[in-house]
Amino acid sequence: MGYPVMLGSIVEYLHFCERKRSMDQISQSSGTSIAAINPADSLWSTALAFVDACPWRGARSLARKMREGYFTGWQCVILAMVDGEPAGFCALAAEDGLVDDDRTPFIGYVYVGERFRGRRLSERMIRVAEDRARAAGFTCMYIRSGEEGLYEKFGYEPCGVGRDRHGEVETVFSREL
Repeated sequence: MGYPVMLGSIVEYLHFCERKRSMDQISQSSGTSIAAINPADSLWSTALAFVDACPWRGARSLARKMREGYFTGWQCVILAMVDGEPAGFCALAAEDGLVDDDRTPFIGYVYVGERFRGRRLSERMIRVAEDRARAAGFTCMYIRSGEEGLYEKFGYEPCGVGRDRHGEVETVFSREL
């Protein structure tokens, strides 16, 4: 007699392995790498310089947090590199500037440089952030955004709204990990 098997768990695991394998193959074949980094990593100064030079106004806030030592423990910056050149970034953090909101963790500051758009870098960075959050023991991920249709294609669903310290209200999306 064999051991009892939970088919749902095996199927989910196989899907996870297949997704990871296909993402690894894409990264290796295209000269693209996605790395979760913190201040101790050699790519940190490269990431900070890229964020500093970014024309998007949200990058200023991320650069400040990077300089101030905000990213500790499981929190990190996700950096996309294409052929050795910084191409995009996002952050995995405990919060995303929402007032009176206890949801955690958040993916924020998602940005891909114009020259690198259309290569699915946003999705790949988000998947790396999800893997990092899962490894830290989280079972749900959140993204705050005013964009409609972007994060839904990555499996996120609206789960409410949040208000930032300036009073701006945005949709909060969630996805089970």
